[in-house]
Parts: sequence; structure tokens; C-alpha cells
Amino acid sequence: MTRFQSGQVVDRYEIVELLGIGAYAETYKAVDTRTGTTVVLKMPPPGLFADPGLFSRYQREAEVASRLDHPGVQRGVDPGESRTEPYLALEYIEGESLRTRVRGRGQQVEVDQAVDWGRQLAEALTYVHSQGIVHRDLKPENVLIDTQGRLKISDFGTASLDGARRLTWRHLSESLGTPDYMSPEQVQGKRGDARSDIYAWGVMMYEMLTGEPPFPGDNAMAVMAGHLQGRPKLIRKARPDVPPALEAVVLHAMRRLPESRYQSTTDILDDLDHLDSLDPQRYDLSPEPAIGGMAAADSAKRLWAYAGLIALAFIGVVAVILIVSVLR
Repeated sequence: MTRFQSGQVVDRYEIVELLGIGAYAETYKAVDTRTGTTVVLKMPPPGLFADPGLFSRYQREAEVASRLDHPGVQRGVDPGESRTEPYLALEYIEGESLRTRVRGRGQQVEVDQAVDWGRQLAEALTYVHSQGIVHRDLKPENVLIDTQGRLKISDFGTASLDGARRLTWRHLSESLGTPDYMSPEQVQGKRGDARSDIYAWGVMMYEMLTGEPPFPGDNAMAVMAGHLQGRPKLIRKARPDVPPALEAVVLHAMRRLPESRYQSTTDILDDLDHLDSLDPQRYDLSPEPAIGGMAAADSAKRLWAYAGLIALAFIGVVAVILIVSVLR
């Protein structure tokens, strides 16, 4: 049962429909009754204040929404001075997520389209990073495409801000993003910086061009181990029509050590603008040594262990109840 139904009014917003239910909020399409503008409302559950991690995530995203104003980023549309409860009011984007266009497992994007989308993402990240913000969970689900084909980055709930304290979210380090797109330093439990977003940018480009992520695996642990120890297949082996220079740009963004990658998205943009003259030999794309220390993965493993213990305890209680019932 969702908290709000179509037609209900929350402050100045009339609910139109439920868009989805996420980790810490229900998302609704709504109309601003003062302006007639369609917006997105992210409504945290009533128990939000009881979970410091979830509430910190809400506060973090609210702060980012108030700070960013760029065509490539989903904007906040209401500073929220007169609210009866906490929620985010965001720009409504008519369109779909990039995930609907990049489904992986064999579905490839045309080269020119991938370059265009990659450039748009790099431009938006350049702005985000200039504001002292690192997204840290960049993935196709968090990128929206409007009806004109323009990309907008969304969901800054796990973003880091210059000067902000480190978050902990439900017993997991905030470094834990989405395994397919996590940088090696995030897998190791580190906070990450702009180069972590650059790594995720490279992974998304790799997936667009090849039809699958660079480190597929049967579970999150296997995928995260791939980021630390594996080597992605060369893009041109799966996709010969990809220019060697573009392959070099993407694989350079995905180098295992942050200092071996692009150091800023402006460098990515410069290379994308000069693909025709870029020498692929300019970058070292040789195999890299494996690194260890899966702190984020260990946290995930502990969480699964806790869940297993709870499940076993529940089964034990049920078994005792059944035995007592039979003996009676």
C-alpha cells in the first residue's frame, strides 16, 4: 500500500501517479497547483527519521538538488520552505532511463550515438565535479533521456560533497554502489573522488558499445572481484566497427588505479572532440596487476551472513512452534 493516492494534495502538489518505489523513498508524478508544472516528488517513509543512515541520504540529496543547476542534471524545483513533511520536489523529465536503451547482454548502441551520449555525460559530470560533488553511483538507471535525446543525471543520494561528513547506510559503507559500475577504490571501501565517476563513465560506455558490462558475474562478489583482479575484453574484439581511438578512450577511463585514468572529465571531452586524430598508442592499455582488499564486498558478505542467521533463527522458531503444536 503506497502512502499517497492519485488526487491527494500534499502542500501545493497534487499527486498524479506513483512512478516507483526505491530504497528510501516512494516517487510520484505530481502537479504544482500554483504553477501547473509537472514535478517529481520523492517521499521518504514515515520512519525515515528513525534511521540515521537513510535520513542522512535524504539530506544529502536535498542539499545536492538545491546546489546544482545544469541542463545535464535533474534539477530541484522547490527549496521547501513551507512543508508539512520532508520530501524532494524535482524536475519532471518526459522520457525514459538510459537503462531502457542499454539493456546489456548483447544489445549494442550505434557508435555515433554512444559517443554523443558519452559526451553529454562527461559535460554534465564536468559541471557536477566543479561544484565539489561526486555522484558515486553513476549507472544507466540513474541517467534519464528526455524526448529530445538529452541526457540528465539523477539520484544523488550517495553523492559526496566537499566538506561533508562520511555517511554509513544500513551497515554498509557509503562506498557501496552498484557492483557493475563500482570503481576498484570503491570496492576497497574508499570514499572515492571524481575519478570514480570517470571509471563508471568508462564502464557505461563499454556496456553501450559491447552490449554487456566489462565484468559480468553470477553474483555481486564475483563482479566486484572482477574490478580488482580481472581484465575487460578488448572492445574491438566484440565490436570491430568501434574506432581504435574510441576504444582507447573508454579503456583508459577504466584503468584500475585512479592515477592511471583520466584525471578529469575535461580531458575526456578533449579526446572525444579529436577522435579522428587521436593516436591510440598514446595510452598504456596493457594488463594491470590485480589488487586486493574488498572492504565493500566484505561488508556485503557480512550483511548476507546476518540475513542468513536471522532466517535460520526464524526457521528454528517456526520448528519449535510446530513441535509444540504436535505434542499438544
